[in-house]
Amino acid sequence: MDDFLSNFVLKEEETSLSDSKKDVLKFLKQIGVDTRFVSFFEKDNEKRIYIENLRFSRFSRKRTSIFNNEYPDIEVVRSSLFQKICLRASKTLSNSLDPKDRVIIPKMDNEYNELLFIVLESYSRKYGIIFIEYDENENINLKDFNAIVSPLNLNQEVNHILNDIFDGKGIEWDRKFDLSSLYGFNASDIKDKKIIFPFINVPQEWIYDFLGIEKEYVIDYDNDDIGDSFMGFLSEINPQFKENVLAASSFLETHQK
Repeated sequence: MDDFLSNFVLKEEETSLSDSKKDVLKFLKQIGVDTRFVSFFEKDNEKRIYIENLRFSRFSRKRTSIFNNEYPDIEVVRSSLFQKICLRASKTLSNSLDPKDRVIIPKMDNEYNELLFIVLESYSRKYGIIFIEYDENENINLKDFNAIVSPLNLNQEVNHILNDIFDGKGIEWDRKFDLSSLYGFNASDIKDKKIIFPFINVPQEWIYDFLGIEKEYVIDYDNDDIGDSFMGFLSEINPQFKENVLAASSFLETHQK
């Protein structure tokens, strides 16, 4: 039955489908892929499909072969590391996004911010989210969106927590909500907006490994950033310590604020 349906789709659609996002996603649906669990990304006329969840997307090797026959120039990324990143991100996003949210995302002027959007893109189909890329040259009305994305990752947040502790001033939980340097909005302007943290549970090591960015996470006794040096030390003792620090901080934030 699968072979019959696949051949039927190819024969019916091979002369009418373009390589537009709409048609690519339409074709994926027709061959049985759940597009709520894949992401579409285009840059410099190069298109890619990223599998966020292999099981839920049903994007099997057989369906990949069918897709490649129809769209040989579009790469299907089947990275297990990318899927791990998406799984961690989903635990935050499922609790912070609401259907039809209009969300501001950072300007995609680097690979990190591009990856952030790729992880988010499928939520335009999961929840009907509308994404608006920030541009400092455009006048974005505050009424145009109700949520705003922070690129903060697990390492960065734990670094802030540790430095606050070592400085003896207590943890500044509200600091992560100040996005004025990234977006140019005053804190008072976005006080009623939801702040979304897709990567706050995602280790920076995973992100850098996926992007091919080399960085050594080692003890550096000459590093003035005490939190960064301490993370290098603890990583050798307990690789899960960052998650534990974040969990403890989140518990304290919830019960003491």
